[in-house]
Amino acid sequence: MKLLLILAGVLTIAQGRLLQASVDTSYPLIQRLRSKDIVSAWGIYNDDSTSKFNLNIMGEGDVFLLHIDFRPYLKNSAGIGPIVLNNRINGQWVSEIRPEFDYGKFKKGQLFKVSARLRRKEYVILFNDEEVGRFPHRIDISKATRAVLYGGSNGFKWVAIDLPDRSGLPLLKSSSLGSIVLKPGSLISARGLYAAQSAKFSVNLRMAVGGDFMIHVDFRPPPHEGKVVLNSMLNGGWQTEIRTDLPSFNNGDVFQVDIYCGFDRFYIYHNFLQLKATFPYRPSFKLGDVKVVDLIGGSNGFYWSEDRVVVA
Repeated sequence: MKLLLILAGVLTIAQGRLLQASVDTSYPLIQRLRSKDIVSAWGIYNDDSTSKFNLNIMGEGDVFLLHIDFRPYLKNSAGIGPIVLNNRINGQWVSEIRPEFDYGKFKKGQLFKVSARLRRKEYVILFNDEEVGRFPHRIDISKATRAVLYGGSNGFKWVAIDLPDRSGLPLLKSSSLGSIVLKPGSLISARGLYAAQSAKFSVNLRMAVGGDFMIHVDFRPPPHEGKVVLNSMLNGGWQTEIRTDLPSFNNGDVFQVDIYCGFDRFYIYHNFLQLKATFPYRPSFKLGDVKVVDLIGGSNGFYWSEDRVVVA
């Protein structure tokens, strides 16, 4: 029962960031936006027959602070067309800004990412982390209350959204644990977005930056062997592997990995279901000496939630 209560508590903490998403759904902001914040969304593109689709930062009612609208049907024979940027207030669209965009960057069945990075006077629009346009702050960003995903058809779908979180909870970049000391009862939780045909990816507890691994939890989806490989590294050398069944991953799914520190071993969970294998604390390693949590790997649009983890 104690373990279930800890897991439930971490679920509440982790939900503020990377979320499974769908079209025509409003995602409330948990605090006011400010400069350097990023709002990101992911979709899966099917083909050019889709209707237009957009990421929106909105306020109360029908106020659009930012509307990022992709319109593949407007592209020319070279695949170049506009992204339509605008805002809406009092029921009226204001004036469009239309940066050119290469629609050939969309690939059938693959994840794509669109983001709005806030600066002091403007939004920077990103596609797969590359800048594709800018839009001024026509409405004070303090008026933003939610993000909404609209549009798409004929196999297109929105699948995930990532919202800013400055809640003061123990969210850490993938690096030093600082003053946090792991002990029996500690739980390390990380969220990611899975992409089909991704390279392997792992959650790791290390003794120093670039140092040995007390535990290496390595997910190896097809076209790899379809297993989870657990191991440790001592003095730069890998030790004996423990292999267990790979849980189910689907293209565009948000997932969570938890490592629970027991009395003498680690218990690993995927989406709150325990893997079949556990991993013992091996000689020469002390749980309290772990200094680093690393999130490594993934490809094809795979995403770790800004390399952040929750430690409880």
